[in-house]
Amino acid sequence: MNKEQYLQKLRESLGGLPAKDAGEIMQYYTEYFEDAGSEQEDAVIGELGDPAVLAAQAIEALGLGQTQETGQNASRPLLPSLLGLLRGRGSASDERQYRFQEMDLEPFRGVFVRVRNCPISMYKSADGRYGADVCLLLNEGETAQAGIENGVFTVRTGGRALSHRNMQGNQYVKLYLPAAEYDRIELHSSNASVLSDCPAVIRGELAIDTSNSSVNVSGIRDAAKIHADTSNGSIIFRSLKSTELIADTSNGAIRIEDAACDVCSADTSNASISIKAAAFRKCVADSSNGSITVSGCSFTGDLRADTSNASITAELIGSESDYCVSADTSNAAIYVNGEKRGKSCQVGSGSRKVVLDTSNGRINVTYKPALLKDMQA
Repeated sequence: MNKEQYLQKLRESLGGLPAKDAGEIMQYYTEYFEDAGSEQEDAVIGELGDPAVLAAQAIEALGLGQTQETGQNASRPLLPSLLGLLRGRGSASDERQYRFQEMDLEPFRGVFVRVRNCPISMYKSADGRYGADVCLLLNEGETAQAGIENGVFTVRTGGRALSHRNMQGNQYVKLYLPAAEYDRIELHSSNASVLSDCPAVIRGELAIDTSNSSVNVSGIRDAAKIHADTSNGSIIFRSLKSTELIADTSNGAIRIEDAACDVCSADTSNASISIKAAAFRKCVADSSNGSITVSGCSFTGDLRADTSNASITAELIGSESDYCVSADTSNAAIYVNGEKRGKSCQVGSGSRKVVLDTSNGRINVTYKPALLKDMQA
């Protein structure tokens, strides 16, 4: 039995619990496997024992049933942090607070933050100093640390406690950075938003990931790569410059404005994509059941927009002769400067290629005369 099979059997065995309780238990043990790592998968399965017994013990701890004796593992206790959560429902007395606050740190060249269920914010410092304000709520079994390690300001939590209970408290990571150069910045959280509003230069990558919440990045003066990844949350990129720009989410809208990059990638599902006043060589916008709008953008290479059951709108700077537009839809129509062109058409023979593809959605293509500032971009 592997991890996926174990978790599936556990999920099935929890079928009699309310969805919220079953979800909390599943998240706990999913994170338990992730913390242990793939190399320890077999050891964790041996430690936890029969998933049916584990589920029965959880149900008993919640007072919703009795544990049924099932072989030699029947008396195996739940992990202490989970047992305490189920019986105490994550009371404030189970939590400890970790604090780190220093507004005059030694300069550092990178940032690494890995927390759970904790908002992360990065701001421009008012006085050019390096500062950090960290407040974390820890359950039994969790640890935390913050400080400069080998020139990188680091915040991380550890242990195997049910950390998503920390959402009950006011916890956060706030960084205050001058407009300096950094090698790499990584911001990792879950179930909480990530905000970056600092005019930094990043020689490597600004990597951001979270889940079930939003990502908002603005003001980056220059970066080799900006990559934001979330689920069930929106992504906003505004007023930034990067060689590569990647926005990846699901069930969340993507909005890119006033951005300059070589390659731009926006990927979501069941939500819209809007790219406005951006400059790029190549751009790919991919959604499902969400509309795509590209307007006021200047580019020298390719633009591709692909969705289903939703519309695509492309406002292209210049004239028809500047572009080679290929558009396809089904059960809808294509309009070029207001003129209906059927369900499939190719317009122009210019060097800049535009591919627009949807189903059950309308496609609108318009050309906007280039202004002087557009031609100079």
